[in-house]
Amino acid sequence: MNSWKPKGYVRNGPSWSVSRDQILQTCERKYYFQYLAGARVNATDPMQRRLGMLKKLKNIRMWEGECVHWAIARFLGAIRDQHGLTSDQVLLELKGKMSREWQFSEQKRFRTQSALIDKGGLALVEHEYDSMPDGVNAGTVFEDAARGIRTFVDWAEGAASICAKVRSADNVWIEPPVFGAEAPGFNLDGVQILAKVDLAIEKSGAFFEIYDWKTGEAPSQNKSSISQNELQVCVYQLWPHLSMQLPLELVSSQLVYLGGQIPEVRTHRLDEKSVPLVLLMVRNSVGLAGRWEKNFESGLLRLEDLDYAGWSGSCRECAFKGVCRESLQYENVA
Repeated sequence: MNSWKPKGYVRNGPSWSVSRDQILQTCERKYYFQYLAGARVNATDPMQRRLGMLKKLKNIRMWEGECVHWAIARFLGAIRDQHGLTSDQVLLELKGKMSREWQFSEQKRFRTQSALIDKGGLALVEHEYDSMPDGVNAGTVFEDAARGIRTFVDWAEGAASICAKVRSADNVWIEPPVFGAEAPGFNLDGVQILAKVDLAIEKSGAFFEIYDWKTGEAPSQNKSSISQNELQVCVYQLWPHLSMQLPLELVSSQLVYLGGQIPEVRTHRLDEKSVPLVLLMVRNSVGLAGRWEKNFESGLLRLEDLDYAGWSGSCRECAFKGVCRESLQYENVA
């Protein structure tokens, strides 16, 4: 059994997002370490400092996805602001950025300079746990990311007309801040529902389009249930509808998968019948998390009471596996 005992409960505040819900559904222990353990890199308690560093780790797949998002935001932002930045220039910037970040992570500087993570520094799970796959380096990851970015640019400048829409839109949001007064989202029963949109384009009286980039290939469609990705973009549509009072017929959301030869786009639209169902799903998730967290406040739950992820692959990729491994039930976790 892990000998470390929690040092108290720290509540993040009344907010909810699909990604937060997904962590709770995937692994109770990860949810605890990520949101409830009081983890921060400047904590006085050594374990909380370590957890603060670990919660900043990301695996290579996540980092590559973030780099693709960064480059797309840079490219579209230059179009919106009329800076004339080409996609080749963006890729050159990205290559330098990824090289610098990789060096920071490879040297494990994140262990002594945790405050620099995400401020020019990078912390990869594979470097922390000495599990980097053979043949993987900054150059190979960049080439994978660059393929997705070139696929996006060809599509955005061509068939999708994204670039033209950005130029002519009345309002454009490109990866806006997640928190704060101007952050996309809406209030539900006193809880701020976060909408972490990648791109939103509004042409007054004509359309309000929301986009979410996915770096993998599109999954097979399941008509009988709603996926996390689909729930995510449905929640995003409630932002302009509930916060701006825009009619649903003007609002749409697009999941854009960039992992294939050409992007695969899946468009989702809410109607008056589906809005109550999405709100019910969000309320149920908020309620579950609230009850679960209150059990920690009251002492009814402890770290050792929590389940691990149901799939061992989740544990292999998890940043917190170093504080879970002593009692981990799966084999070959490293």
